[in-house]
Amino acid sequence: MDLAQVHKKVSEAEFFLRKLTEQEPRIIGDKEPFDYCLSAFLNAARTVDYRLRHEQGATLRKAWDARLPAEQCSLMKFINDDRDVEVHESGSNRNVAEEGVKFGIGTHHIDGGILTIGGIPTPLSGVESAAVAYRPTYSFTIDGTDRNVTEVCATHLALLRRMAAEFEADHS
Repeated sequence: MDLAQVHKKVSEAEFFLRKLTEQEPRIIGDKEPFDYCLSAFLNAARTVDYRLRHEQGATLRKAWDARLPAEQCSLMKFINDDRDVEVHESGSNRNVAEEGVKFGIGTHHIDGGILTIGGIPTPLSGVESAAVAYRPTYSFTIDGTDRNVTEVCATHLALLRRMAAEFEADHS
């Protein structure tokens, strides 16, 4: 059985997960690429699932799901459902918050540019940093718990890889 197209979609999902990971810590610049990469990841990951279901049928997939711990089943369902919302409704259900990143006086090389903070250092003032910049943080709320988007996507991708490997081993 040739699973070349399944492996291609796994590689595509890996590519977009790398792009998500690159975009996540950005402080400056356009924030939309994170959403673009998330959408692309969700679609590629869903296609892996669709192609395996096409090859193996729903019965074998249900048996695979039954062997998964409840948390992993829930995660896979969440990602599949989020992909549906992303494509057919209002966009991903990912949450956006922000966190402060402290910078001291000096020049800082950050993704997307260089940040220079000026001023007179005053160690006796008790101020730990001269400036705070804010970057977005992205999370999914799964079963009532907020989880980092890239970590959830990485876990989902690992499950898809395992599913493909097990299917390939069973049918080689």
